[in-house]
Amino acid sequence: MSLEDDLRVTLRDRAAEPVPQPDLWHTVSAGVRRDRRRRAALAGGAAAVALAAVASVPVILANRADRVMPTPPATAPTGSPAVDWAWPSWPEPAFPRKPGWVPPGVGQPSVTVMGANVLLHYERASSILEAEIGPLEPEWETEGEEEHGADVGGREATVRTASFYDGARAGEQFVGVRWRTADGDWAQVRSWGERDEQEVLKFARHLSAGSVPAGPAPVTLAVVPPGLNLQHQSALPDQGGVSLCVATPETVASERQPSGLCADVLEEPFDPMEEAGPELLTIGGRPAAFYPETGRLEVDRGGGRVLAISWDPERLPLSRAEAIRFAEGVTVP
Repeated sequence: MSLEDDLRVTLRDRAAEPVPQPDLWHTVSAGVRRDRRRRAALAGGAAAVALAAVASVPVILANRADRVMPTPPATAPTGSPAVDWAWPSWPEPAFPRKPGWVPPGVGQPSVTVMGANVLLHYERASSILEAEIGPLEPEWETEGEEEHGADVGGREATVRTASFYDGARAGEQFVGVRWRTADGDWAQVRSWGERDEQEVLKFARHLSAGSVPAGPAPVTLAVVPPGLNLQHQSALPDQGGVSLCVATPETVASERQPSGLCADVLEEPFDPMEEAGPELLTIGGRPAAFYPETGRLEVDRGGGRVLAISWDPERLPLSRAEAIRFAEGVTVP
């Protein structure tokens, strides 16, 4: 199932609730990741093909069929990969424009890294306003009823509007504006709430030279595998959107959605899926569960939170020791 399918299912389910909220990318991404994790782990038997992708690296999987679950869980040794890892060295992310005018009552801004794009996000109650800039074409995220042309800073723009969207309250509408900047990047503003087209266009036209820093990272990393850069960073804890991913430059340049080697902080209790056959262990004195066939390592952070480390074993064949080393280097504020 694609991300679009996941979003569509989530929107359909939430539309049946008494007072639904706008199911945008931010508010559903954590749920989508949880659902993918559950389905991927439960499909572990069918994921045996992933073993071929990691057969050439030192993964302790050969005797998995004969392994007995440790009781109590054994303490995992610190990994020592053959290739030296690196300290994270990417620049501090920032939204590459400074809003010259912001509609009243939008709330405080947050900045999300989406591959090569950067998103500026405002949210208060059911109102959401956001701007995205970068080389990757953004998504409207809402079906439109009508599209027409407009002008943003002398650049031709497309305006999409909808008088209703899933989760809309009385008087709320969707307005989106998309254009290409002078240097060839895509720029897009999206609004869900009571703002009208003129307010959204005014916000778009007043995005000027400057920047909005992302602020402290939601999680910090001690070391990363060589050649991996920041691909995703979001810090919306109230929506379960605390996430950081690193990936190859090729993935960063082509993927807006979280990809690569990811560290997500999930607001859910630690509950290893026995039917998926995890290896139970401890990391930093905390209970953990390792799912080698699906590229998943979960660490109990206490207080109903889980640190979930995930990766695609076929695209990024991490060994057990490497996955543990990465998890040991993750700091959750």
